[in-house]
Amino acid sequence: MKRFLGIIICCFVVATAYIAYVIAERQTALQKFARYNDSWAVGQTVSEYMRLEHRLAAYALGMDDVNRDEVRLRLDIMIGRMELLKQGNLHAFVEQDPQRRELLLKLTNVLETLDQRLDALDSEGLKTILESMAALDASMTALASTAVEFDVGLIDAAQAELRQLHLIYTGLAGGLIFCGVGLVVLLLRHNSLLDGAHRKMKDLTDNLREASGELKLQNYRLKHVAHHDALTGLPNRILFRTDLEARLKTAIAGGPTAVIFLLDLDGFKDVNDTLGHDVGDGLLQAVASRLTKLSRDGDLICRLGGDEFAILTAGLSEIQAYDFARHVMDEISFPYQVSEREIKIGTCVGVAISEAEPDADELFKHADLALYEAKSLGSGHACVFQSQMQTRLTEKKSFEADLKQALRNGELELFYQPQVNTITREICGYEALLRWFHPIRGQVPPSEFIPVAENIGLIHELGEWVLRTACLEAARWPRSLKVAVNLSPVQFRSRNLIQSVVTILTQSGLDPNRLELEITESVLLDKNEQTLDTLTELKAVGIQIAMDDFGTGYSSLGSLRSFPFDKIKIDRSFVRDVTTRADAFAIVELVTGVGRSLGMTTIAEGIETEEQFACVKQVGCEQVQGYLMGMPVPAARLEHHRQVVDYDGLMEYERLVDAQAVFGRG
Repeated sequence: MKRFLGIIICCFVVATAYIAYVIAERQTALQKFARYNDSWAVGQTVSEYMRLEHRLAAYALGMDDVNRDEVRLRLDIMIGRMELLKQGNLHAFVEQDPQRRELLLKLTNVLETLDQRLDALDSEGLKTILESMAALDASMTALASTAVEFDVGLIDAAQAELRQLHLIYTGLAGGLIFCGVGLVVLLLRHNSLLDGAHRKMKDLTDNLREASGELKLQNYRLKHVAHHDALTGLPNRILFRTDLEARLKTAIAGGPTAVIFLLDLDGFKDVNDTLGHDVGDGLLQAVASRLTKLSRDGDLICRLGGDEFAILTAGLSEIQAYDFARHVMDEISFPYQVSEREIKIGTCVGVAISEAEPDADELFKHADLALYEAKSLGSGHACVFQSQMQTRLTEKKSFEADLKQALRNGELELFYQPQVNTITREICGYEALLRWFHPIRGQVPPSEFIPVAENIGLIHELGEWVLRTACLEAARWPRSLKVAVNLSPVQFRSRNLIQSVVTILTQSGLDPNRLELEITESVLLDKNEQTLDTLTELKAVGIQIAMDDFGTGYSSLGSLRSFPFDKIKIDRSFVRDVTTRADAFAIVELVTGVGRSLGMTTIAEGIETEEQFACVKQVGCEQVQGYLMGMPVPAARLEHHRQVVDYDGLMEYERLVDAQAVFGRG
């Protein structure tokens, strides 16, 4: 142990001697080189300043050996030197004296001016700059000499400090020797310390083992979160796909078929919108709980997103799958108690059973098609995928493609049906009706292609074409005739509607008061500011606004109260039964009376017999439209010279029994 202690002491002595030697050597080097460091930098700066001044003067005199690039190079070097004066000891040196600060500021201004204007300076400008620089020559020379004096003072102070540091280092070395002695003493205790370290290591090992277990648990939780829905706790779309692919592989290998039940909730958006998202979330959790209880061993219940759920199972026949889907719908349709509210909601189910599908995407697509088919039938329906569903989808896409080409191919045509004054039977206008004549499909009813046009966004182009064509045609009619054009609710919500209508009227030359736009009550369901503004702007232009299919919507009287329409069109469903049902007659009479009280023209559509004509005339309806007055015909077949409708059958009205007596009215 003593030998070991002696070795340590010798090492510390050698280290102390080495430290003293290094300090002495550094002191010598500092004496040789450091003295002139900062002062040299200032001297170089002054030298570069003189060179710049010399080159600038030579450039101003037009000497051939000096060009603008060389001046620019010297200027850049000088600017770099100026940066040195703003750093470290030189910065402190400059800041100590106001005159040096002022010199540095003037020099900076001169250099910045030269830097900014060098490329544009003429001989006079260069002369001015040179005069400014010459004024600083003496100050710059004085700065260099002052820097040398300042640097020498700094170095002398540094030498004194270094000598003091040498003494300190020597003392530290002696202290290290004593520390070495203490270290030897500490080494004598190393056995006991090692024992303590061993015990701590064992404790640390136990802690690491426990932490490893917690980490595994956390990884499991993260994996669960990644594969499960946060709201319901059900597996999500990722786990659904993984499980579906595994079931398909089993089915392809000869195992049980994979079966997908795809369902979404009917009216869930209304629950969210009316009762709030908290209630909607509670409803989703309740639905997930019921679906979980319905599942069998091996089934997987998933929430794919929103209100869409899926059930994965295996080994069911088509009949069994349909029965299970019915059972699911029955269970889902029972009322729920969410946040002290009773909520009743339905669902539709699409079923797909694996046969020869190449992958999970194809089978899921089949289930989605089945769900689409079920939803088209209404709430509470289930459909098992059939190959014809794919055919219908293909046909739907083909229909959409044909409709997009119909306008370009000239397959669309406007027909016009007369609107007649009830008293005089004079034609007062025509309603423009769109017809589609496809070379293969034949005549396609508007009830089939208009909804498709709305869904695919073609209705705006179609509507604009109809309006333009009708206005151009009506502009050639007698000025007493008006033209009525239907507006789709989708078309009405367009922000460009007003501009489009005004442009078409201008281009066609049609008087705005001869145009009548018909809208349905569904347009007014929202009753938002944009809807009312649009109607008001259309009326301000002079266009007539008519409410079509009045009485078949949601809030007819409220609609009349919210906006002053020019015309009310009584729906054909009431006119059809006006001669046989008292309630239909009463409704027609009521609507006519309301229109008269509000100053609105009433027109009855669907007049096909003289009896119907007589009834609506009796209650005071002002205009009529229907096959009795005239069939819809192309523009080329309109006969405007025959302004009065044929009176054949007019006398039949005289033979009718008084309608009020027939329907038991006083």
